[in-house]
Parts: sequence; structure tokens; C-alpha cells
Amino acid sequence: MGLLLGLLGPVRLLDDPDDSSPGPPKLRTLLTALALQPNQVVPLERLMAALWEEHPPRSAVANLRTYANLLRRRLPPAACSADRARLVASSPGYMLRVCPHELDSLAFAELHRRGRRALADGDPRTAVPVLVRALELWRGAAAEDVPRGPELGARLDALDEQRRSAAEDLAHARLDLGADVELVADLRALAAEDPVRERVWHDLMLALYRTGETSAALDAYHAARRALSLHLGVEPGPELVQLHAAILHRDPALDDHAPGRAAEHPACHAVPAPPTPFVGRRSALAALERALVPGERAPVAAVDGPVGSGTSALALKAAARVAGRFPDGCLYIDLGDAAGSDRTELHETWRRARSGGARVLIVLDNAADEAQARPLVATWPGAATLVTGRRRCVTLGGAVHIGLDPLTRDEAVDLLAALCGAERVAAQRSDAVRVAELCDRQPLALWLAGTRMATRREWPLPAFARLLADPRHRLDMLSCGDRSLRAALDSAYLPLCDSADAGDRRAAALFRFLGRTDPREIGPAGAAAQLATDVNTAIAALGRLAEARLLEPTGELRYTMPGLLRVYAAEAAPRVPAPRRADRRSPAVLTL
Repeated sequence: MGLLLGLLGPVRLLDDPDDSSPGPPKLRTLLTALALQPNQVVPLERLMAALWEEHPPRSAVANLRTYANLLRRRLPPAACSADRARLVASSPGYMLRVCPHELDSLAFAELHRRGRRALADGDPRTAVPVLVRALELWRGAAAEDVPRGPELGARLDALDEQRRSAAEDLAHARLDLGADVELVADLRALAAEDPVRERVWHDLMLALYRTGETSAALDAYHAARRALSLHLGVEPGPELVQLHAAILHRDPALDDHAPGRAAEHPACHAVPAPPTPFVGRRSALAALERALVPGERAPVAAVDGPVGSGTSALALKAAARVAGRFPDGCLYIDLGDAAGSDRTELHETWRRARSGGARVLIVLDNAADEAQARPLVATWPGAATLVTGRRRCVTLGGAVHIGLDPLTRDEAVDLLAALCGAERVAAQRSDAVRVAELCDRQPLALWLAGTRMATRREWPLPAFARLLADPRHRLDMLSCGDRSLRAALDSAYLPLCDSADAGDRRAAALFRFLGRTDPREIGPAGAAAQLATDVNTAIAALGRLAEARLLEPTGELRYTMPGLLRVYAAEAAPRVPAPRRADRRSPAVLTL
């Protein structure tokens, strides 16, 4: 079976011979709202907000049911469900069932992910055709025939951002294979479409230089500088500045195949570039620099922190700083994204590094636990290992452990300023502080907020802060391109739901209970009351949530849930039936 539903352009039923619209505007809007959260129950209030924005009629619920019945008749049966029901009424709303290959936005996301992985692995020849297939799914702007009100606008903007990101990835992969006039034209078009994307300007400058247009490459830098100043009020970042200087000096390293470039060790993969901007974490960086000193005994450092705390960003920054200590390079393994044949290949690469005694830094990113990381820790002289993950890998012998807290208030505001403009933040600092606190001062949420504000210049900072303060919109606002806070939190919560272990599923149930009751603090007695179990079982459930970093300890057997997690838990709560009224507990019970 091929594609069935299309959001990447006008909303369409793609299996229809006439490629027809699913119906009038209200039906298209309803289908869009459901397809943006496939296989999840979308509450009635969110569907009504999508259909009528701020002023639904008194008959909104009845009208919504009518629209749902009309839409149900237009949709074919679901092959991915035993009862074949495609549109399901499930408290507190409706759910659209789709397989990944039936919805063009899901198919695009998977192709984009594969293309990005190939590009990160240094394989542009594989990346190019995959990214071309991904972009061929687009027929226009995301759901371009549906009104972009407050409820749907942010999610549709995020889809359009993913298209731009995929187009940039494709251009970058083509540049790796060799610059030509056609690539220069495509990069110019991308820069004209969105003139504040520094990565596009970088690749355009490099492509112009490699095609012999040195003067045009320098002109492109000045055009980028004018655009960034005009739209964002900032100067070009360090990568653009360094490339400009290299072009001025005709650095041989800018050529496609520079003869003086050192050969990469056959065992090593390229480490992704550290994120820019990078703010704070000075003490953690210093600790990693002290720990990652190669010698007769291979050192191990482990960084842990909650979802979105920037463990990966810190590891990449540290790897860049200590790269000179490891002449054979780095081996980067994303353990959260390695499966099947990929895992086999990575283990084989590690074995080649060990057998050759490679003087490498091994970065094991997103380790689930010690058992996953331990077989890949370097044990030979001249090597070192840096592990990141949510859980503290306490049984990795001799490891230096570094835990990450939220950024300070000043650091959080500085990160926002670096992303969306120092003058803008300085003029409305109190609103910037409010945004920082609503992001729990965590780097991922701050990066998403700052990047979204940078791309939506028509949103004043106070208005963005008000949107972020509304729990109904907060997670939607913290999404940009192919990155979202909701997806990051899913990676911590959903494995508990899907686990074969009853203790994990019990912890997930407790998390959902907390989403309904929104307590300031939780202890064993309150958890036992919610789970209708004994105190020891409740302590175990609390511990599992703390290990997954879905709760944070505040004292002896006391835990709290940071603001963003509270919003996410409230959103997760409707995914399962609510308890009977007689079983409900007062929020006060949770503080016992």
C-alpha cells in the first residue's frame, strides 16, 4: 500500500484517482488537526480550537461530531488496525489511525532521518538520493489550503521548517560530492527564500569558491552579513567569519580534495560539529578536559542529565576541545539511533580501532545504561571514552561523572540573546527571563524557543512569552524543523509504556496520574494512594521515574516534576482512560 493522506501541500486523499480534496474547509482542517498527531487521541477542545479558533459556536461539539462522521465516510479502512476503524472516537476526543507509509509527512520524516544519518556518517552518495526522494513528496507549503490559526500554525510551520532543513541537507551532500553551477543556483534560491540561515550562506560561499568564483564568494559573505543585521540584528557567527578569512587567504583546505589534508584513520567516523551558539557549562567543560587525558590507562568520563539538558552538546564541545590529544581522530556512536545492521557496523568499527591500537576518543552518545555502553568503552593505551545519557552510569569503573543542572538565569538569557538577537532581548529582558523560566532554563527548550523567535520576527517577545505561558501551546511552541521537545520527552516516557516489565508500566501510569493532579511534590504515600498499592512498590515506581529523569529528587524520598514535564504529563494523561470518579485522589494527598 502506498501513500494515503497528504499534508505536504494541499490536504489530499492521495489514493483517490483524482487526487481529490477530502472536502470543504472544515473537513480539511479537521483532517489536518488529526493527521498532525497520528495515532494519538486529540482532545475535543484542541479540535474545536483548530476549527473555530477563539470563538466556537454553542453547537461546536455537535458540529464536530458531524464533521467527524463525514470524514469517516471519506477515509478507507485502516490496514494497521484489527477492527479496520480509521477515525476512532476515544475519550477525550478523536484519533486518526495511520501506518507510517500512509501519511506523507511521516514518510518524509523517515527519509529525512535516513539522509541526515548518511550525511553524518560521511556518506553523501547515499544521502543525496534519499533526500531527493524526501523532497519529492512535497507538493507545496504544508496544508496550504487550511487556515493557519493559533492551534495549527505552529505545527504546520514546523513541517515547512523540516522541508527547508532537508533542502539544506541535500545541498550540503551535493557540495561534498563536488560544487557545480547548478548547485550554486540552488543555494542562491535557498538563501533568497530564508536569508537568515547561516548554513546556506556558508555552503553558497564554499560552492562559489570551489567553482572559481572567489569574488562572488566574498560578495556572498557581505550579503549574508547585511541579511543577518537587517532581520536579526546580529553579526555572522564564527563559522562564517572563519570561512570568509580562509577564502581571503585562499586556504588550500577549502579545496574539494586538499593535498595537505591529513588522512582519516580507517577506524574512525567524523564527530558532528558542536552546536552554535554554546553558552555556559564552563565548569563541566573544564572537568571533561581534565578527565580526557590519554595515557597508559584509558580514561572514561560520563555526563548525565534530564531530557534537553544538553548532554550531547556538551560532549561534542568537549570532543572538539580535546581533539588534538587523539591523533587518530574520534569515533562517534549515537547509541540512541543505532539498530540492526547499523549496530553491527559500529561494533565492527570499534573492533578495528581496538585491534589497531588507535589513539582515538570514543564518544558514546545517548547511552540508555551502563550495559549498553560498557562493551564499547576503550580499554587500550592512548584512547579515551566519553559517555552521555540520562541515567548516571554508576557501575562504569573509574569513570568521572558529571551531572548537568539547568543553566543559570543569566546563561539562559544569554543563549536566547545569541539565537534571536542581543538588542531584542536587552530591550525586553523581563520577557526574556520569563521565557527562560518557562523553558526550565534547559538548553534544548531554550534553543527551540530562541530559534523559533528568530524565524518569526513578527512575534514580539512579550507575545511569545504569553503563548509559551499557555500550557495548551507550550510544547507546540518548542518545536522547530525536525526537532521538538515533545519528541525528546517521548524518548523518555514511551519506553516505560511499551516495556514488558510491569514495574516500568506502573511508573508510566504514575506519571500519567501526576499529569492529571499536577502536584508540587510527590512522596511514597501519595504515589501509593494513586497506584492503589503498597509503599514499597510506590517507592520503586518513583525511583524508575527518577532514573528516566521524569522526576527530580528534592529530598529524602521526595520528588518534584519541573514545569515542562508537568505540561507533557498532562498531555500524556488523556492517552489512557481516566480513573473512575470514586478512585480520584485530591492533589493534597500527593504531598503526604
